[in-house]
Amino acid sequence: MQKIKQHPLMGQVLLLIGMSVVFLLPQIIGKGMILGSDVVFHFNRFYETSQQIKEGNFQYFLSIYGFQQSGRIVNALYGPFFAYFQGLLVLLSPSWYAYQLLSNGLLYLLAGFSMYGLLRHLKVNGWLATAMGIFYMSTYSIQYWIERQGFSAWGAAVLPLCLIPLIALGQEKRLRPFAVGVSVAVLFQIHVFSSILLVLMYGPFFIRAFFRSEEPQAKRQLIIKLVGAIAIFMVLTANIWVGMADLYLNNQLLAPFVNHNMQNNTITGTSSYWWSTPVLLPILCALFFCGALKVWSKLTSDFKLLTWVAAIFFILATNFVPWTWLGSLDNGLIALIQFPFRFFVPATVLIIAGLCLLIPYYQGQQLVKPVWVVLLVLLSSGQVLIQTTNKMREWQSDEAAVTLRNHTYLGTDSAAELKAAYFVTDKSLALDLYQRSTPDYVPIYQETTENKYDAYGEQIIEGNNTVIKTVENGKLTVRWQGDAVDWVQIPIINYRYTELTLNEKSLTREDIQLSTIGVVTVQQKVGSNVLVVDYDAPWYFDSALWLTMAAWLILPIGYAAWWWRWSKKTSTAIK
Repeated sequence: MQKIKQHPLMGQVLLLIGMSVVFLLPQIIGKGMILGSDVVFHFNRFYETSQQIKEGNFQYFLSIYGFQQSGRIVNALYGPFFAYFQGLLVLLSPSWYAYQLLSNGLLYLLAGFSMYGLLRHLKVNGWLATAMGIFYMSTYSIQYWIERQGFSAWGAAVLPLCLIPLIALGQEKRLRPFAVGVSVAVLFQIHVFSSILLVLMYGPFFIRAFFRSEEPQAKRQLIIKLVGAIAIFMVLTANIWVGMADLYLNNQLLAPFVNHNMQNNTITGTSSYWWSTPVLLPILCALFFCGALKVWSKLTSDFKLLTWVAAIFFILATNFVPWTWLGSLDNGLIALIQFPFRFFVPATVLIIAGLCLLIPYYQGQQLVKPVWVVLLVLLSSGQVLIQTTNKMREWQSDEAAVTLRNHTYLGTDSAAELKAAYFVTDKSLALDLYQRSTPDYVPIYQETTENKYDAYGEQIIEGNNTVIKTVENGKLTVRWQGDAVDWVQIPIINYRYTELTLNEKSLTREDIQLSTIGVVTVQQKVGSNVLVVDYDAPWYFDSALWLTMAAWLILPIGYAAWWWRWSKKTSTAIK
């Protein structure tokens, strides 16, 4: 105890780590899985990259292990580098159960330390920053991954850290191009929409800094540094935007789920759990906005702008915005949003930070005493423990391992067999027993009214029953027996740069037929048939990929050199 008093940082770090473990205890004790709505999609993504790492067969574009070994493109459009990081976690885990514990624990740690880091840079007391870091772990911004495997939670976990460069922009009207470029790039590599939210958060502060700069030289410097930040971002993310541009320009890709009922997915609609997890969060929101209004005249201009930005994001997450009408529009930007509750993530971060900054304005009053912070942490943490415990009870007592949804394919009638599959070393077993026909990013070759989910299920999932798929020499290989010389549909998806070799003969576009979703039909021969599938990315993408990887490798070296020079300059100044 004496050591913690002398070294509070050590105590704060240990508390954040300890609470990350505590939040896992119900699942460790209950020995169950939490299978949310997105578990099949993301487990397939990470199984793909884990097998690529394990076997040394690196295929950036095609799915050669996951997604029914269909050759479809997913990871290249959805945080490819971070997918390989998650794949490494899968590879290090002996089972899907172990992976879920490992990834959840890392998410808690990342979220807690991220919020702690932001608040400490805002000069918030260390113990208060620790408490709010724990509280942030308990919000649905983070629990979205724990309960439903919603991937935006990983973006939410990093978001507070990525806001640290905003402090200099707000307080000193100074834009740090390196810090800003790297921050946006990190989020872009994890979750594209989260990076868009980050840019929207930066926007008002940059605009204010620009127009409040009286000298033309200061404005010019801001623009130059902004261009520098954009350049750094472009280099660190070239693999994604060049890959996306190439795929979308050369293929007509099916967009992910388009939500025409956006009004339901708001914090005032059927997604109200976003701001009732934990149950005290609505009270904190009210305390922040009411507390800020009460002392508005005393607030700094930075704090006022923070409050406005938090309020805008909060409102965007509600039905005060006409989402019913907006959802009916055929607009790509609006479709990108999918779920308005996503706007509540930046609102949550800003409200937590704002509450901590608001405390000095109410110093000495009953409401800001530490006992209330302790109570807040205990109640919010208790709610997480109860929710996870309930999930474990459902797993142990419910006969069904998963909640059956539309377009679900189960490879067994035994709930016990499916449950057991998440605890064995062969991770492909669970993916085979529980499949969903989500056709995101498949190429569309014909405009028809055919249901793309049904088409994927029939042509890919059910089609796999007639062939044998393996990976040989780094390429996806499909084998089957032909009874006659005839055209036969093979459960492989073809993109513009997909290369097909049938029985050692390269196929051209004229040699194949394609279904609505790009599933190939080839002319088989009698007897054994072998189709080899590869992807020939254009040279400019290869250049972009190598550039990005080199930039991320050089980044820590450059930062270390800067830190060494800064330390040397500081020590010289002290002498």
